Amino acid sequence: MADLIVSIIDEFNIQTIDQHMDTTNIIEELKVSLCRLKEEIITNAKIKIYFYGKDKYNILEKSLIKDFEIIKNIDEYKNSDKKSQYSQINVLIVSEETINNNLDSNSYFNDIIYYDKLMNYMFNISGKIYYSNYDYNYLLKSLEKSKSKDIETIVVGNSYPLTGIDAKLLKDKTVSLALSSQDLYYPYKLAKLAINNNNNIKRCIIGAGYYLVNHDLSKSRSEDAIDRVKNVYYPILKDKHNSEQVDSIEIPDIKKVLNDNVINYIFDLSFIDTYFKDLIYRDNNGYFNLNFKREVNNMLGLVKLSDISEQEKWRLGECRADQHNKLSKYTKTTDEYNHIFNEFIGFLEENNIDPIIVIFPNTKYYSNFLDKNYENEFYNIMKKIKERYKVKIIDFSKENIFLEEDFIDFDHMSEAGAIKITKEINNLLQY
Repeated sequence: MADLIVSIIDEFNIQTIDQHMDTTNIIEELKVSLCRLKEEIITNAKIKIYFYGKDKYNILEKSLIKDFEIIKNIDEYKNSDKKSQYSQINVLIVSEETINNNLDSNSYFNDIIYYDKLMNYMFNISGKIYYSNYDYNYLLKSLEKSKSKDIETIVVGNSYPLTGIDAKLLKDKTVSLALSSQDLYYPYKLAKLAINNNNNIKRCIIGAGYYLVNHDLSKSRSEDAIDRVKNVYYPILKDKHNSEQVDSIEIPDIKKVLNDNVINYIFDLSFIDTYFKDLIYRDNNGYFNLNFKREVNNMLGLVKLSDISEQEKWRLGECRADQHNKLSKYTKTTDEYNHIFNEFIGFLEENNIDPIIVIFPNTKYYSNFLDKNYENEFYNIMKKIKERYKVKIIDFSKENIFLEEDFIDFDHMSEAGAIKITKEINNLLQY
């Protein structure tokens, strides 16, 4: 180590370098020497890690890479000869919120890591990472949950089942993989992945509107659609379908954001990253929660339908329906997705999974303007599918049980509406 340090000093002290000289080789030699010095220190330094306090998170043993010793009595440690062993570096991890002592790091330890402060800091980092790409992290954790052997039902589809079905209220243990703007292709891929990983799944609820086979997310040119394929589906499924604008993205984690060599040396940051994201997912207990509210799917924002004039409801309802009516011109998509639909149902039958197609209700302000050909086309497709497969269809758009307060906008359910629909599904399905 001494020789390495001398060589590094010599490289810094070269007096013949001038502004016209190529210093590339000198810099490279310096980098090599520094890397060798770092390896020498890491290899030869004796580092002893201690923990003092209570592990209120109950993850200490799993989160530490290095062996550690628990200090039960700090006064006994102070009086021991451990602190005088100058050949080793003594690091204390202290749970400052569970002890009363004021520790002098200079007197007894080479370094002190404040455990509670660090864990709170890393939890905050995890939260920011989690919500920065919420749909990706939610879907990834939902897929992990779908592997559990007590899961019997999965829900897939777009924002209609996302806002319209409360998976926690279904009689079967259920995981929802539904997300906004999800077309038929990605529900098929997600359902296939979940079912292949769990042979206890018995039902697949496919939620949609009548334009089920008219929408291809990967062909949409909207910024939101491109981002969804790029940031959610491609990282998880490695499948961009028909998209031409998708590249791999870097998935952030605590290790990359924290960038602390000491913490990285002592702690298993991959475990901590996963642990905190799992904790956030469990605490949220569903897609909508205090941190991610149902209004994100509301085209009216925080405005309620009841606060809008009748004339404005009809105008905005027509605008919303026109957004979906434009999909009818994509005839190639309809042909492709008709095939995907048949393939999807065929896969479910091959794996003894009951397919349940749920068509969601919408307000009169929307339904009066939606292209009627969508409904005819949907039922023509379903007629041919039912000739080959056993499929149950629940069409809530034909029911007159929904009130205006059951919607957050013109075609998405409120919490009250979701509870009503979920209870009806429980009644209609034979468990």
